[in-house]
Amino acid sequence: MPHLGHERANVSRFIALGLALLGWVAATPAQAQYAEPNLTFIYPLLTRRPVIERELELKLEHAKGLGAQETEAAAALEWPLLPRLQIELEVPFVVNAPDDAPTLAGFGDVTLEAKLQVWKSVQYRTLGALGLEQRFPTGSSARGLGGAHSLEPFLTAGIALGPFDLLGEVAYEWVLNGEERPREQDFTARLALGYPVSWWLRPLLELVTVTQTRGPATPAGETALLHKTQVSLVPGFNIRPRPGMTVRVGVEVPVTTAKAFDYRLLSALVVEF
Repeated sequence: MPHLGHERANVSRFIALGLALLGWVAATPAQAQYAEPNLTFIYPLLTRRPVIERELELKLEHAKGLGAQETEAAAALEWPLLPRLQIELEVPFVVNAPDDAPTLAGFGDVTLEAKLQVWKSVQYRTLGALGLEQRFPTGSSARGLGGAHSLEPFLTAGIALGPFDLLGEVAYEWVLNGEERPREQDFTARLALGYPVSWWLRPLLELVTVTQTRGPATPAGETALLHKTQVSLVPGFNIRPRPGMTVRVGVEVPVTTAKAFDYRLLSALVVEF
């Protein structure tokens, strides 16, 4: 009998926990009905947005590197699990064209990202979010198509200053696999500024810095990036051909001698649903 009473107590606790969880989930849509209005910002080319999104994004990028060219097409699905929690899955296809070797193509590294909006003020038109991105080594490192397993926590925020949108982001990436010792770590900071010329056109400018804080020594004859800050400018624009659809186009140009590529063309089509 004592054993039976103990089991009943466990079942009661389990039911109470389940009812509390169901009540919380059921209350979430009701609270969302009285939530403050949504805040939206420009779509930067590289800076993450603190906005919770439900979108399909198709990207196309082309980079002219040091001795190689790389083109990447990717499809990304962004989906809100809760009013302030979103996940994103991105699947890339990469074409690697070295100057002195055959062109290789295949799927690159799949990424999974979670983003939690932790701050929202309609009065001051500001948003803030924390997130974590995990990159899986689904691409082939031997063929130059990826192969990196990494974790990257990030913080992103945005504010509307009159007609201007200002967004900022900081992130730190740890590479978890590979034969190199020590494994690479990078600190990234980005800042984006956009201005609406009209309802369908918004020029923007981004400043990007990347600092490799940890990694193996650079072999002789290659550009040294360890402990050096790479700085680049990214001019571009947003075009909205119709409501719920945005096209963003721009180019990333390094402005320091420490650089991983000569230039990178960036474009994407975003469809909200």
